[in-house]
Amino acid sequence: MELKDYQKKTLEQVKRYLEALAELKAKNEKAVQSDPETAFDFPQRVWSKVVGTTYYSKKNGLGEDLPSFYLKIPTGGGKTILACHAIDLINRTYLKKQTGIVLWIVPTKQIFRQTLASLKNREHPYRQVLDIASSGRTVVLEKTDRFTKLDVDENLVVMLLMLPSASRQNKETLKVFKDSGGFTEFFSLEDDVKGNNDLLEKFPNLDYFGNPPSPPFVKGGMGGFDFWGRVVKTSLGNTLRVLKPIIIVDEGHKAYSEIAQQTIRNFNPSIIVELSATPPENSNKLITISG
Repeated sequence: MELKDYQKKTLEQVKRYLEALAELKAKNEKAVQSDPETAFDFPQRVWSKVVGTTYYSKKNGLGEDLPSFYLKIPTGGGKTILACHAIDLINRTYLKKQTGIVLWIVPTKQIFRQTLASLKNREHPYRQVLDIASSGRTVVLEKTDRFTKLDVDENLVVMLLMLPSASRQNKETLKVFKDSGGFTEFFSLEDDVKGNNDLLEKFPNLDYFGNPPSPPFVKGGMGGFDFWGRVVKTSLGNTLRVLKPIIIVDEGHKAYSEIAQQTIRNFNPSIIVELSATPPENSNKLITISG
């Protein structure tokens, strides 16, 4: 599928931004290794250098600085094909890999069905872009599907999810946050107390069974963990948090309620790309294409 001139220019700008982001991220990580107090908001600095407009800083569920940018593309402007190319650029330029997981969030059933059908069709231009990016190793899933560590290590896994399905407001009744047993290999065994606690130390926002740790030196408290230990739930939601996905948000303006934003950031994304013709005021607009 031949890209239009404005689409090519859009991707050139995205690539320049990602190159600068990768460079400063590496510098930040090196500085932190020497002295944690030297850490800085590298997405904000890159934005000031490359874009020059106001940047709205975000953090993921782990409290890490979260790169986030918006592609303002008019209706019919090819935002989905640009999203597919953006995934390729993020992996090659920023994350330095071809495999991993992408969480593609959509707002409605209609968009979900259309996008899922297109991405599963190997003859469709969207899928072809992803297959080129992954050297033909693309796996397209929805939330009822299971995947393994090997799937993520050896493929580009794209999972579609409707935003209402990820609502923190109703998370205990939704499958994405339920302990399912289908993702056990991503977690420690139930009786591995140390393994579960180590994982929770690394990813504190994981859902788990058991009591929270009591503060030290509290009368009646254990100064540590529940006697039986905490067991991380083997849910899809927890699996995504551990994998720190790329997140694509289609019709991003519909995902700017506080609940929606918390839900998205709580998946511990490595980067977020939002797409819409009408971005909200407090979005980081990297690209603005007029009608």
